[in-house]
Amino acid sequence: MWEIIWNIWTPLELKIGVLFSFIWLGFCTIVGGFDDQIVALVVLVALDIVSGIIGALKTQTFLSSIATKGLWKKAVMFLIIGLGVLLDTAMHTNTIRTLFIGAFAIIEVMSIVENIDKMGYGNYIPEYLRNCLAQIAKEKRIDKIEKKVNGVEDEEKRSKDKNERENINTDNKASH
Repeated sequence: MWEIIWNIWTPLELKIGVLFSFIWLGFCTIVGGFDDQIVALVVLVALDIVSGIIGALKTQTFLSSIATKGLWKKAVMFLIIGLGVLLDTAMHTNTIRTLFIGAFAIIEVMSIVENIDKMGYGNYIPEYLRNCLAQIAKEKRIDKIEKKVNGVEDEEKRSKDKNERENINTDNKASH
């Protein structure tokens, strides 16, 4: 029996299989199991990532630093769900994990809709929803990221730094 198993897979394939098994076990343990709620959230996360990449490529604003930051946010999201699992375990409930998953699902859906708008299909999004997303983006200062991508922020920062240096020089001359 063992001979058949060892001959089917190479040692490297077995090591990779064991590694991914432990990663899967850790993920399932952290998020409290792999049920329909987590499946739905994972699908929404995948759709958000794919639509975000497509939207960024269409608007020519793809930056690996922004993509990396987004992926870290996704990882932290699942860790927060893990905290919900711990709280539920401590309180003998199933409420907090469900609330966290629901909240993150809503955030993911909003992000997907925003990405659809970036892809050029904003005419399919109701005007009210577009206005709400614009307000949220303004509050989150997403426009700052767009300025950084277009180089506007760097010009503003250089101008501000120059003004501050001039003010310091003026103050120094006045004090002498």
